[in-house]
Amino acid sequence: MLRFGIILMLCAQALPTRAETVKSLPWLDGEQLVYLIQWGPLEAAEAIFSARNDPKKDDAQRFELFLRSRGPVEAFFPIRSRFSSLTQLRPWRSLEYTQDRSEGGNVRNRKTIPDYSVKLGRFFPAPGKPEENFDLPEGPAEDFGSMLYHVRAHPWKAGESLQWNVLENKEPLFAKMTCNRIDQIELEDEKPRRLIEIFGEPIGASKRHQGWMKLWMTDDSRRIPVLAKLKFQYGTFDILLIRGGGAELDMTQDGEPYAVFSDTDRPHPVP
Repeated sequence: MLRFGIILMLCAQALPTRAETVKSLPWLDGEQLVYLIQWGPLEAAEAIFSARNDPKKDDAQRFELFLRSRGPVEAFFPIRSRFSSLTQLRPWRSLEYTQDRSEGGNVRNRKTIPDYSVKLGRFFPAPGKPEENFDLPEGPAEDFGSMLYHVRAHPWKAGESLQWNVLENKEPLFAKMTCNRIDQIELEDEKPRRLIEIFGEPIGASKRHQGWMKLWMTDDSRRIPVLAKLKFQYGTFDILLIRGGGAELDMTQDGEPYAVFSDTDRPHPVP
């Protein structure tokens, strides 16, 4: 239930869908950012995002999200899920998206591979189950991981809107991302800082993906998302940066760094 909001956060109006060439990246190889997900007053989960060069493919990066439940959610709906996106940078497009999910005792392993040469998507629903094919929409495709990093890499201008094709399993979806403003913005009780405010929403016929997301990221060379607010059918969530941004960006608890439970119990280290 939290995944849609994390990865979308992770989300005169012309809506281009063409492939874009990214000239430079705002993150370094191996960057890792950790977020606390609050569901109302409750600490619901933590999310670790990492980006690294793919050693087997030139001009491609592997974006990973490790999602782990916290607090009362850990007791009644434990989550240990990993999502991995292999993304081509020039032009920007998803090459492979895998999901290894354990959520409330439900274990799922899925993979989606777009084949742009024949405009065909290949979906592998589970180990040992047959491949399922679907038609790709026109233009390049995002997955939920590549979309988040694309938001950071795009050279936003205030008032600009983009529409991206997004693949989830074998269902092509569409996301509209709008840059509301780039300004000195005060968040919560923090002092005003120069931020980029992005508003994201799903568009199209799908009824399963409704709601909205508002994201704030630094207007500097790193483009670090510091806060996101998400509203969809399960309620309202706040997603706060707690590690990886540095002393001026990371949230603290009573002046001390937040504990990251994934440090000690994740199945295998996040690269």
